Amino acid sequence: MFTQPAARAARRLAGIRLLSSSSMVAAEKNSGAFKPKADRTQSMAFTKKDGGTKRVRSGTTTSVNMSSANPAYYTELPKPKLDLLSKDTATASRLNTFVQIDDSFLQSTGRGRYPGHLAADFKLFGKPALLYRQVTQTLVDQMAQNAKTAPKRATVLDGLNGAGKSAELLKLAMVAATSGHIVIYGLSTLPWVNSSRPYGPGFKSDLFVQYELANELLRSMIAVSREALSKVPLGKSVTLGKRTLESERTLAELVDLGLQTPSLAHDALDQLLDIASSQTIVPVFIGLDEVNTLWCKTSYRDQEDNILPASQFRLAHSFLPFFEGKSLAKGWVVGATSYAEVRFMPNDLKTRLCPPPTIPIANPDLARDPGVAELPFDVVKIERLSSPEAWGLMQFYQKANIITTPVTEGLVAKKWVYANGNPRQMFAGVTTYF
Repeated sequence: MFTQPAARAARRLAGIRLLSSSSMVAAEKNSGAFKPKADRTQSMAFTKKDGGTKRVRSGTTTSVNMSSANPAYYTELPKPKLDLLSKDTATASRLNTFVQIDDSFLQSTGRGRYPGHLAADFKLFGKPALLYRQVTQTLVDQMAQNAKTAPKRATVLDGLNGAGKSAELLKLAMVAATSGHIVIYGLSTLPWVNSSRPYGPGFKSDLFVQYELANELLRSMIAVSREALSKVPLGKSVTLGKRTLESERTLAELVDLGLQTPSLAHDALDQLLDIASSQTIVPVFIGLDEVNTLWCKTSYRDQEDNILPASQFRLAHSFLPFFEGKSLAKGWVVGATSYAEVRFMPNDLKTRLCPPPTIPIANPDLARDPGVAELPFDVVKIERLSSPEAWGLMQFYQKANIITTPVTEGLVAKKWVYANGNPRQMFAGVTTYF
């Protein structure tokens, strides 16, 4: 039995009509307290409209009043006029200035692919351009001499990261192409070893094949050197698959046959290297960037999941002899090292390229040191920029509107000291905020 206050409370509760959830939602909508749920698939600020214009909220389009805009943000970047690098322009008169690389040559090696870190440079310059250095002139002069009498050993360009090894090799390949040489240029051998491309066991040998990479190399060769390849006869009958080329056929026809049948790309490449290396009609230039990969352990594995060395691949196996003693009858074999991917730089090769400070280079006992064996190739060190080269570099940066401050001796000295004369570091020093 309720007490009097409790009875009054019970009568009040009995008079209240309980609302359902749907009734509560309807009441909130009628009262204006309800807010629709935001559509997460559509921007609340802009709505895309056909034709490329933008609508701000509702009924308003964006517009730019060019009369009040800062002209510095809407002017086209300057494009300095440069001489195209060729056999005629590769002279001492171009020292410490920039030269342009033929874009068609770069496209022949692979659309959108550039050696090393040069893609960022070329994009900012608005064109492929490189500094013509003293070491460039020395290498060009050496290549002209080797076109008459080939050296017995290959040459490998070595130096710190960003020193310009890939740039020097690219310039050499460009000059060789315009000089009428047969150019076999691999702008990157990392795909040969980094497990990024198709591969498989060979049918007639224990070597693994990479048909796609071999096909790309043949395509690059025919695009750059078709005329030079057409001047060299095979000199013997060559059989590829079910097709036989007579001795009077040319190297260009051999490459074309390899391109027509991708499974014959390796055979065509091996035959081409054998014939081209022994003929004296046309000089041959073989240039491989990241050449240290020829001696490394790859990221590829065999059927038993064992790590494969680069020498177990037919592509690396074809070029390795040229860096271990095999010479050309006419021409030059040049490679460039890379320390960007340390896993593909063998420790023993690194030790021989960069002996410890405790073992002087001039030590006559160096070759007999059990820990440091003699290299099978000659080494050219790409050193830091000289003062005139650094000045030419900064002047071009100003012409390309990469820097807007006046080029003074103080500015050049400051950037040169901070970067220790390293071209890559100097480039990073002036493009920090790009």
